[in-house]
Amino acid sequence: MRVLSYNIRGIGSSAKGRIIRNLLSIEKIDFACFQETKIGLIDASFCQRLWGNEECEYLYSPAINRGGGLLCIWRKGNFVVEESNCNPRWIYLKGKWGGSGETYAFINVYAPCSSEEKRQLWGELVNCRRRSAADCWCVLGYFNSVRDPNERKGITNDTSVSRRDTEFFNDFIHSMELVDVPMTGRRFTWFRPNGSAMSRLDRCLISLEWLALWPHSVQHILDRDISDHCPVVLKHLNQEWGPKPFRVLNCWHSDIRFRKFVEES
Repeated sequence: MRVLSYNIRGIGSSAKGRIIRNLLSIEKIDFACFQETKIGLIDASFCQRLWGNEECEYLYSPAINRGGGLLCIWRKGNFVVEESNCNPRWIYLKGKWGGSGETYAFINVYAPCSSEEKRQLWGELVNCRRRSAADCWCVLGYFNSVRDPNERKGITNDTSVSRRDTEFFNDFIHSMELVDVPMTGRRFTWFRPNGSAMSRLDRCLISLEWLALWPHSVQHILDRDISDHCPVVLKHLNQEWGPKPFRVLNCWHSDIRFRKFVEES
């Protein structure tokens, strides 16, 4: 399974649509979450153009006054939705994946700037998890918080407020019983346009149950392109190795039994 999180900073232009469509195809994405779409109305034809074909389903939360906006798109038939909830800060989806017996829950997050509003958001998500009977959880998106001061560079406003933000964010992850799996690729996910500051504000968090089914999960930070945020792909590394190579010693070819042995094997 491959899951994408991308704070796109406006998804409506045709140029961005082409780049996103190529990204979804190249990375073989099964479930995509976009934040800050800045679109009030999204329909099936728009999502099909973005996905590259008609084999997709979607759920969105509209932007308000061209601000914010969330969109989830997934491969049709792979994920069967049983329950959903939309609001301006998060989208919750629960259902069965690929005919398996486990129930999966996805939450697409777009966190505010205010510390108080973030604390309120963390509380809403914790309550959502407590009410849900899903087995495997993936909470991903733009959290607008860091877990450690080392996840910021070029930003010196490490005041008591930002330290409390970090503590509240880590408490939230602990309360949700989520794991911040290893990261590959880039170290930061957001970059100021002039490169003077950068932070890791976007990530994918998964439950231990998810990790048990996909034990080699990593979040890969792709290069920044059409947004000041980098796309984040959650994927299972074991799927990347391909077929195992066949190893042979040249001297075996001189043995008359070798050809028959290979054919029978």
